[in-house]
Amino acid sequence: MKLIKYILVLIILLPVFSYGQSFNNKISLQKGIIYKKEFSIEAKLHTLGYAIGYNRGIISTYYLTKFYHFDIGYIKSIKEKKNNLVITGITVYNSYSYGKRNYFFPVRLGMGIKKYLSEKETYHGVAVGYSLEGGFTLGVLKPYFLVVRTRDQDNNTSYKTIKYSDENRHIFIDENSIFDRSSFFKGFDQLSMIPGIHVNAAVHYAIKAYEKPVLAVETGIMIDAFIKKVPIMVETDGFKNNSLFINVYFNILIGNRWN
Repeated sequence: MKLIKYILVLIILLPVFSYGQSFNNKISLQKGIIYKKEFSIEAKLHTLGYAIGYNRGIISTYYLTKFYHFDIGYIKSIKEKKNNLVITGITVYNSYSYGKRNYFFPVRLGMGIKKYLSEKETYHGVAVGYSLEGGFTLGVLKPYFLVVRTRDQDNNTSYKTIKYSDENRHIFIDENSIFDRSSFFKGFDQLSMIPGIHVNAAVHYAIKAYEKPVLAVETGIMIDAFIKKVPIMVETDGFKNNSLFINVYFNILIGNRWN
């Protein structure tokens, strides 16, 4: 497993080393109009979820931008598995994630830099560089509610909605008792928070990097670390929740530059 991670890191960072020599040899003094500001909206897919975000940047030189970053995302556990969708007559039952006890939404606020290492003319209009960003993360937990079957003394079946507690832990890992998951919108009045930090490092590929439109893609590594374990799943003897999440991601950025 460690070997696979090292290979992924090498693949992601290889373009930076490949184009670094080009940057040293081919810096030009000017690239047309130099805009002073830019913004971008981003959509990020990573190995354990996704995020949508906003960046606001100050363009220091044609190859260096300093920016503020905000995003909100979703992280799932590596142990999550979905039960199959069940259709009975005209009633459709939602699938549920076995052993899940909380949804987890990281909200990230940070600062970063973006630096180009190549000239757009050399690579057919695509400028290659890197971005580094880090800052504060507020992890938001929302309870995951289940609809479970219960039986009374007369063996009559009824259904009730529950959230995880130490007392009903056995129900959350008993597939015979679970009927369905409840609505996603239930429980927003019962949120809890876990503070942490994050760091993102990416190879940045920008189309028209020195012109008005912002259009770029990134591949990188993101790290989220929290002050305690994040209780996404019910813990068992063979599984414990984590306080550290390391993901590989792909990001698309669209925006605009201006003076």
